[in-house]
Amino acid sequence: MGTWQPVIHCPIHPPADGKADVLSQPFAEALAAMQEGSLAVDAIVMRDIARQLQPELAQQLVQLHFQGIPTLTLKQFYQLNWQKVPVAGLDPMWLFQDGFQIAREPVFERLKRASDVFLSALGLLVAAPVIAVAGLAILAGDGRPVIFRQKRIGLNRQPFSLLKLRTMKVGSRGDDLYTLPGDARITPVGRLLRTTRIDELPQLWNVLRGDMSLIGPRAEWDLLVERYEREIPCYHFRHLVKPGITGWAQVNYPYGSNLDDTIRKLEYDLYYIQNFSFTLDASIFLKTIHVMILGRGR
Repeated sequence: MGTWQPVIHCPIHPPADGKADVLSQPFAEALAAMQEGSLAVDAIVMRDIARQLQPELAQQLVQLHFQGIPTLTLKQFYQLNWQKVPVAGLDPMWLFQDGFQIAREPVFERLKRASDVFLSALGLLVAAPVIAVAGLAILAGDGRPVIFRQKRIGLNRQPFSLLKLRTMKVGSRGDDLYTLPGDARITPVGRLLRTTRIDELPQLWNVLRGDMSLIGPRAEWDLLVERYEREIPCYHFRHLVKPGITGWAQVNYPYGSNLDDTIRKLEYDLYYIQNFSFTLDASIFLKTIHVMILGRGR
């Protein structure tokens, strides 16, 4: 997106009878200046335009639209400018808006599953030597087990056992729910595996089994999901699709280590869920390759 003109905050006040929004004087003056051409803006962003508007205001907004100044909701602005869905103000009715091709066109889901099966099987065949060498390195470094299993939450909140190459010392989970920079629990071999994302290759088996997809929201630990669903409104929406080895949030936002990071990543996940397409999946795949080459894993 290009650079947007500065925002002018002009509230619209609801009247006492609740029948129509009252046009505030600053907003009325701003609209008049836009129509005259003395105020240059790219778009008008309103927090909510679902309510009934004054006929005068609605007509002005239509005229401005034809002058090249569209009116966007805050959600539309987020999606257009940052390709994410704002959690603030999200409500259960979000599910019934436009988009959601996966839910409304089952053919997309079947095609995605077919591609998951083919690519994960091929990936396991190609990655088998890499997984074997990494497993031997783990054994030589600090012994068994080679594979780490953890309970994660998948489609429709169904739990499953996620597989990864073990990168932390045995019995070192402690009280920390997040992996922090320079975490002492990570083994030397594990650090290399995390940086290159090799530790995630066994998840291809989860994809082949149907627990996961190649691309989707990150599969979160069940203990974290319990906390997030208590503290983040509509967090459960991310379970509308299968979790993925990589996803829109993973390639656009760094590893999250607190609740605020989780909210920011959720906004990207919700964008992916609402706007799923094979073109978006292809973009995520290419961005993932870029992340792997730069070694941004943790």
